[in-house]
Amino acid sequence: MDKHLLKSTAQKLNVHDETVLKKTEEFVRLYQSKGSIKTLNLQATTILCLDLACLSLGNGFDKEAALILSGLKKSAYQNNLNNIEKILGLDKPISITDICVKLGCTVIKEDAEKILTRYQKLDNKIKDLEHPQYVAAATFVACKAKKVSIDKSKIVTLSRLKPSQWKELISMFESLGLGKTSPRKKTKGPSAKDDEIVAEIECQEITKDEVEEVEDYEVWKKRILEEAYKHTNENMEE
Repeated sequence: MDKHLLKSTAQKLNVHDETVLKKTEEFVRLYQSKGSIKTLNLQATTILCLDLACLSLGNGFDKEAALILSGLKKSAYQNNLNNIEKILGLDKPISITDICVKLGCTVIKEDAEKILTRYQKLDNKIKDLEHPQYVAAATFVACKAKKVSIDKSKIVTLSRLKPSQWKELISMFESLGLGKTSPRKKTKGPSAKDDEIVAEIECQEITKDEVEEVEDYEVWKKRILEEAYKHTNENMEE
């Protein structure tokens, strides 16, 4: 492993995180220890391992600059990146837990898992569930709902999507009514008695989180109140 080459390459790509450099060094050594045929030169190998190290740690990476520096065409770059990823055993599905740990937002882990579950139920056309875009989007939407600050560039990198694709995916999540997990401020209107009825129905395992995937909480609240009053009147008539 040429440490001088690694440092100079990292500087050209504006990567200065020591953790990333150590991870890259580890990847290069592991790759070189494998018995597979290697057609890449050391600089291209270093750049690809640096790319994978940034990806695994959730750090941003300048792909365009890396392409130029590696001397590879875009398709060859991606094919070799995928090949090295498989050789190093890095092509395992990433989980919401993994992303939350990388981005330091474990507080929203449960919310993100609920959002992902809802999305899977609402969009039955998903065929590539193991693609990191879905867990990344669910985590991002949960952070946005809870107002938890994270590095957007890192989570976009982890999603493995282009910025335009990422924006479209987030819009899809939001259009389906996902991410409404943050508590709402109490508004004026319903009486104390109304709130008691709502609380009673909530105790019957009908939670705000469960209904928000299809309608706004205030709309839901009004509807169940009307249903509660109707049910009460029917019982009185009997």
